[in-house]
Amino acid sequence: MKQIVDVDFQANNVQTILLKLVFAYTLVHIACAISKNVRNVKVNILMAKMLRDIREKLFDKVLKYKMKTFEKYNSAQLYTRLTTDVEELFTLFFGVLNVIVNDLVYLLFMVIMMFFAEISLAWIGFATICAIGISTMKFTNVLGKLNRKILKRRDIENREFSEFYNKNKLTYLYQLQEKNKEKSNYLFEEELKVRKKYIFVHSFTYWVLTLLEAIGIYSVLYYALNINVSISVGSLYLILFYIKECRSPLSEICDQLEEIQTCLASYQRVKEILQETDLEDLSDGEDIDTVKGDIEFQNVCMNYDKEMVLKDISFVIKEGTRVTIAGRTGAGKSTLVNVLMKLYDIKSGKILIGNKDIHKISTKSLRNNISYISQTPYIFADTVRNNIRLGKQEITDEQIIELANEIGADHLFEKLPEGLNTKIKANEMSYGELQMIAFIRAILHHANIYIFDEPTSNIDLKTENMIQKVIDHISKVSTVIIIAHRKSTIASSDKVIYLKDGQVDMIVNK
Repeated sequence: MKQIVDVDFQANNVQTILLKLVFAYTLVHIACAISKNVRNVKVNILMAKMLRDIREKLFDKVLKYKMKTFEKYNSAQLYTRLTTDVEELFTLFFGVLNVIVNDLVYLLFMVIMMFFAEISLAWIGFATICAIGISTMKFTNVLGKLNRKILKRRDIENREFSEFYNKNKLTYLYQLQEKNKEKSNYLFEEELKVRKKYIFVHSFTYWVLTLLEAIGIYSVLYYALNINVSISVGSLYLILFYIKECRSPLSEICDQLEEIQTCLASYQRVKEILQETDLEDLSDGEDIDTVKGDIEFQNVCMNYDKEMVLKDISFVIKEGTRVTIAGRTGAGKSTLVNVLMKLYDIKSGKILIGNKDIHKISTKSLRNNISYISQTPYIFADTVRNNIRLGKQEITDEQIIELANEIGADHLFEKLPEGLNTKIKANEMSYGELQMIAFIRAILHHANIYIFDEPTSNIDLKTENMIQKVIDHISKVSTVIIIAHRKSTIASSDKVIYLKDGQVDMIVNK
């Protein structure tokens, strides 16, 4: 462009010169467009692979967590790290850092080219760029603070809206509409005040930067036209062009510096997950195909942090018997079965199965021989068949139907529109029906030890009778441990172990 501006239009070959320069200029832009497109494709593919690898490593890491490690995070935190925070990493590496590096290289190139064009004018241009850059950073910092205030206001509004929605019955019953309206209007007004400040600073920024740019351009023109008139028009054009061009990348860099804070916070959260060292080793002992025999607790103590939950627990559960663990909420019932399944480590004592310490048995072998049915049935958004099989393809449809008929749950499959191919929607099935699917799954995945956590809570009498039939079916071939309060469950047990404050209060043999 400088050469085009400086062309001598009185020369005989001016058209040839102009055509060559325009042709060269066009070729440069075509080459830039092609290289930029190739680069973007390559970088996008690289970043997509990197995100996949990060997600795989994160998910693999989370699957190896001990239960104690899970307690450090709630489900929302882990979900955010696996999704939103990983996306922020993509923004950090492909978006933020890519833009900053590109703009810095572009700024450096333009400053260097200023000095190649005309040193005396380049110093004026460089001073102008520095002034614009410093001012942009200052204004960006102020705008960032105001934006964070707006987001905080929005969070408060969201909490209030959530409370209004969740307590809408109270709003109507106690006629709180006007009060809620006044409260929400106050929140809107507070947000509007901050937004007005943001709009004022943002618009003021434009005028200040435009003024600084204008002062720089005027200084360049004044110097070239009054002090050093020997400067070519092409050099003057270049300096003015670069001053104008520098404003956009400077603004982009400052905007990205604000964004980078959010991205770095996500990076730290992802890094925290990857640096967890308290992981579960499924092959931490001897591999045994069949883990069976009497279950014996010998002076078992267990604590969560500093709180002692199980205190010197000792009892024996004979193989093939049905035992109920009873006690008030917080007595230690669930903790007791959790340590039996090696979900938590005990502080002292021993847990034996068939006279073999479970800590000498690999976790994988132990859990392959234990089937756990929780109070809340674990049901996936999949077909009934897949929910029962859980990947065990040797379980046939005939076995599922036969078992359902045996325990009196045949009506459950008869009402399904597509039979075992029906996709389960939790909101379209009763709690008892979902529980029955979980029980059928537990029976067909044969185990030597079954643990039922409050199996008959929150269900009707008919479903309770069906579940009792399921437990009777299992008790014929396996050891059954039930956490329960209902008298019907306790009455049908061979032994009842009563817990109180983490200790064995009483053992009743039937």
